[in-house]
Amino acid sequence: MICDVPKPVYFPNSQGGLNLAASASDGSTIALRWDRAYPSDSDYSLMYNIYFSSILEDVFTEGVKYVVQDDGYQNARILDLTPGDTYYFAVKASQFEPAWWNTALFPDAANDLKLLAEGMLLSDIDDATLTIPVSDISLFPTYGIVQIGVELIRYISKDIPTDSLIVLERGFLGTTASLHQTDGYDGTVFQDPLVKFWKGFEDDNRKVFQETANFADPNLAFTALDGYATKTDKLTLDESASDDDMEDFPRYDGVGWHRTRMSDIVDGVCVGTYIGGEQFCADGYLGVGRQLRGVPLNEQSARRLEVLLEEGTGEEVVLVRRLWEGVRCPCIMSTTEHPEKRCTKCFGTGFITGYKQFFNSRRSDGRILVQFGPAEEDIKFESGGLESYVIYDSWTLPFPMVKDRDFIIRYDINGAEEYRYELLNVTRNTTFGSNQGVQKFKLQRVRRTSPIYQWKAIASTALIPTTVMTSIGMMAGPSSTIIPHTHEIVINEGIVALSQVNQTTSVSEGHNHEIRDGVVMSELGHTHTIILP
Repeated sequence: MICDVPKPVYFPNSQGGLNLAASASDGSTIALRWDRAYPSDSDYSLMYNIYFSSILEDVFTEGVKYVVQDDGYQNARILDLTPGDTYYFAVKASQFEPAWWNTALFPDAANDLKLLAEGMLLSDIDDATLTIPVSDISLFPTYGIVQIGVELIRYISKDIPTDSLIVLERGFLGTTASLHQTDGYDGTVFQDPLVKFWKGFEDDNRKVFQETANFADPNLAFTALDGYATKTDKLTLDESASDDDMEDFPRYDGVGWHRTRMSDIVDGVCVGTYIGGEQFCADGYLGVGRQLRGVPLNEQSARRLEVLLEEGTGEEVVLVRRLWEGVRCPCIMSTTEHPEKRCTKCFGTGFITGYKQFFNSRRSDGRILVQFGPAEEDIKFESGGLESYVIYDSWTLPFPMVKDRDFIIRYDINGAEEYRYELLNVTRNTTFGSNQGVQKFKLQRVRRTSPIYQWKAIASTALIPTTVMTSIGMMAGPSSTIIPHTHEIVINEGIVALSQVNQTTSVSEGHNHEIRDGVVMSELGHTHTIILP
């Protein structure tokens, strides 16, 4: 017998063996993941042996249930389990010499898994017999190593007509060749009567994970009758009409029939008001007899507020709007009411991609202007360490309309991202005549560990925002219909290659897509390509 058994090794920071067993929420499937192992010598190859049982004490005694070839992936899905039953799982790495067997010749199981063949010994053999009669001969690979009791036997071929394995060497790897009877007796004690394909040199890890095969179906309707489930926004107001009305108010040009000096605007020179009017107005000055020109108060107010932000206290920030309707994220299970807070698909909003970036058509960089009021910054001790807390009283123009739970991205003087801030307590001022004034709100700094920092936004659309389209994609709709659609992508003038595009598309048919290095990520079973102009 070999005293110094060669065993697979792991990196020093790895404990080896299984590191995850999780129900796939379909009632009969459990997903496994384990640490990667390496052969102790370059002459060996690797495979992974999967053990499981519904009884903790029998996990290893029941033997290897499945084998996974070493193809670079350390995961598997175990199917056809009993719904509601609890199982115990373990995975051991195993090494062997490539000349001993080829794992590709093992019997196939579901999900690209393999089986270790085993069968009953059909007749007694002595310690010199070179043919082993075995049941289920078709399951055994054409060559390999089998174990009967404690003896290892290497065989080189199969004799199908006689259901026999043709032996090359008895007592392989230092084991002792002995008598074997069909009842398991080997001349000394009774052993397991089965002829089992050998499992190789395994590592020593004894890690066992427990998991229950349960149901927790996502709230996505994959049926042909309903298509994908969508939700209509019944929580917030639709402000698109207001945005459309305010988007194109004229810029303050600094010349013309209204006052050209900022001090006159504030002091109300001429007609005694800063609302507007003729430079030579009919109020007893040089313009006696002239008619006072009518002015749109809403536009005049917005123009002056914009000048105040641009030339005074405003900061350029990126506005990212929260989605309140669309296709629900699969992280919302039938057994849970709320989305997963750290979901990388919906970022805790419950809708695919979670947010959409707003591009301001009034500015070439696509940003909006916000005034940050004075605020106290506080550093507190939290469970995760020191955290920075600050809340600003801020305001912005009537356009674009902002809502609670939108967030903005603030930049420092060097153009680097500083922090992201969530909008809270939005207040919209309504002046006389149903005109709208500034939007006031509080900005709460979002801690760096929040998942919204993973949401990709474009910092600036540079001189001219460029809009490109995606290819037509097909999405399943109600009653087995297929919905063709496209998305818009606003990219920076500085983008010279598709690999530089990292953002999201516009919302179309209730969803959008994340773009990573120029590749449109798949959502809802489909994807798109970017069409360059």
